Amino acid sequence: MRYNVTVTVPYAKRLPYTLFAKGSLSDIPHVDDGADFVHFKFGGGTVFVLFYTFTGFRRAYIVTGWQNEKDGEAIILPGVNEKLCLIFIAQGRKIDDLKRVLYILTDEQNDEHKVFSLPLIFWYRLSALIQQSEAHRSDIALLWEKFTKKKLLQLTKKERNAIRAKRIK
Repeated sequence: MRYNVTVTVPYAKRLPYTLFAKGSLSDIPHVDDGADFVHFKFGGGTVFVLFYTFTGFRRAYIVTGWQNEKDGEAIILPGVNEKLCLIFIAQGRKIDDLKRVLYILTDEQNDEHKVFSLPLIFWYRLSALIQQSEAHRSDIALLWEKFTKKKLLQLTKKERNAIRAKRIK
């Protein structure tokens, strides 16, 4: 059984890194008493993505809570106290590809949480697409349809802009 993972994101505290977390939350994020950090809790069986920016470089990690030795070696990342199972590390241009893929699978589908509860094999295959072929929309659509049995929405540029405008308001 995978346990919930709490990610502590610097809010007012000055640290040598910034952190952005994206995934399916199991609780409402809350600010600690000192207003230095925001705590995000992700469900134990879900996948989430951590985007770090350090001085001079950036990294993104697709991870889930570590369960046992079958997950491989557990990793510890800044801002996370629990052990994590690493699925994929993105750096450089691959971070931008990962952001684009997440946008397609969450924002365009109007369901920010469904993709993060898909099985780990989906995420390993998606990571391979990002690493090898820059994850073309058609490849993402085929993978999505295989795991969800639903078609990936094909939005026009006008429809995408309308979704963005609603989110800004």
